[in-house]
Amino acid sequence: MPLLAARARVVESAEAAQHVYDYVIVGAGTAGLTLADRLTEDGKRTVLVVEIGSFYDPESPTEPGCSFAVPSVPQASLLNRSTVALVGNCVGGSSAINGMALMRGTARDYDIWAELGGKSSDWAWKDMLPYFKKAIHLREPDPEYAAEFNLTYDPGVWGQFADTRVYSSWSRTLRQSYKVGYAALRKVPGLAFPRDGNGGTHGVFYYPISKDPTTDSRSYSRTGHWDGITRPNYHMIVGMRVNKINLRHKRAVSVQFVPADGSGTAPTTVRAKREVILSAGALRTPQILQLSGIGPKGLLESAGIDVEIDLPGVGANFQDHPIGPSVQFNWTSPLPPSPPPNILNDQGLSAVMGLPLVAPDTFGTLSQKYASQDISKYLPTGTHPTVVKGQKAMQMILASEMRDNKLSFVNYIVSGLPSSQPIAFRIMSRGTVNINVTSPESAPVIDYRALTNPIDLDLMIAYVRFMRWHFTTHFAEYNVTEVAPGAELQTDEQLAQFVVQEYSPTGFHPVGTAAKLPRALGGVVDEELVVYGTENLRVVDASVMPTIVAATTQQTVYAIAEKVSASRRWYGG
Repeated sequence: MPLLAARARVVESAEAAQHVYDYVIVGAGTAGLTLADRLTEDGKRTVLVVEIGSFYDPESPTEPGCSFAVPSVPQASLLNRSTVALVGNCVGGSSAINGMALMRGTARDYDIWAELGGKSSDWAWKDMLPYFKKAIHLREPDPEYAAEFNLTYDPGVWGQFADTRVYSSWSRTLRQSYKVGYAALRKVPGLAFPRDGNGGTHGVFYYPISKDPTTDSRSYSRTGHWDGITRPNYHMIVGMRVNKINLRHKRAVSVQFVPADGSGTAPTTVRAKREVILSAGALRTPQILQLSGIGPKGLLESAGIDVEIDLPGVGANFQDHPIGPSVQFNWTSPLPPSPPPNILNDQGLSAVMGLPLVAPDTFGTLSQKYASQDISKYLPTGTHPTVVKGQKAMQMILASEMRDNKLSFVNYIVSGLPSSQPIAFRIMSRGTVNINVTSPESAPVIDYRALTNPIDLDLMIAYVRFMRWHFTTHFAEYNVTEVAPGAELQTDEQLAQFVVQEYSPTGFHPVGTAAKLPRALGGVVDEELVVYGTENLRVVDASVMPTIVAATTQQTVYAIAEKVSASRRWYGG
């Protein structure tokens, strides 16, 4: 490929089609740009990134111009409500629009990945930690603020690599009300306060945000892995929707795309010499695989798509972080004043907890109830036996973890204010993301299948009970009066109705739809994230997570990309 300019650059379709790139990456998001940056660092490999969105600098993190919103199918367990699935749709992907929280989960989250992967798996916490450190450049907190708010961290679990320009930093405008919430949590028996919540254990901790303290602005994959880079071997094309990966003898040879705005009809094809990497996210990656003939045979045939590889797990195993109903109280005593909230300055304080702590009287019963289920009854009708087998493997692990306190189940975002919504960090229901068989290239069909496993409703009721107990017991000096769900709602049946009315199946952390699992367990990619049945088609994004982590997902996605980019496989002939 002739080098056309002495810098990384945006190219047009016709120009890109004239070249053979070593790697074609689909998606300029959190993982895609990380990979592209690392693979082009030494100048020996050429990379083209194909992005459906555009370059966009949102003044507000919730500006719609940078997002892709798709309504789910109506959820039968949620009174037939539909919920919008939201992901990034611009250069930078979801890292350009998320809430900026930097969390990792516990060591157990990743050790489970390794257990599911088999004896040779290298996706345990100890294997991931170097790439968490590589992915994010830590800026230390202000010492005075740290002392005032009990903010602690462990520099040993963070990196400060000169070639990492995705920054994490700590707020300089912490809310005074956090002190109230922190003090109340000190009264919860058995609740841990780790030195650093990103060090592999859970409890109460302040988490940093993805902000560049020098510019006081969002730090995301575009600013860290594209802006300011001057490499002639690093190209990008924007505004293009990939609708097929062309295979020849199970080898990915090219990527086909069309204008995302529908302005053109003739597709453009760009060739890949070494690999094609899908980094389109947990909603688009399964759709692109299925459009390319990789997925459940029956689904593809129904859509009139030639079957290249019958891979039943594509689009299955869909998980997210549901948000529970708001538990609210009135206060008759004033709280310390707080500055107005600002997502670019607010610091997060979380209490991330295991089930024995949240539900000390019922965790054993809940574990036994889940372990005794025939999990196939709670999966979509006709689920392939390999996918069922994979879900059974997860069931056995998670049922055991419900009795332990090493794996997080719920996140209580602490504000010191008289309300909170529990975020379920662990769900047992599994959804699907598939092509629309009557219009395969339109938006994918998203089905959260919320609360289809009844254990999820049981768990959320337990979380609501914990919140009620915590507020009424540990904020007693503020003379709290319950507003919602209301003191008159006491039975599980009454609380179930309260949960169903307000439950949201998404915290905007979709994962799992191209899972890294053995093929016999319904897996889509192997331990090197290569799609089964192919030689050189790889998936690197949130869709490969077999089980969702107890954390916001952006830091994990960065680390996955860093880990894969360091693989010796990339540097072969």
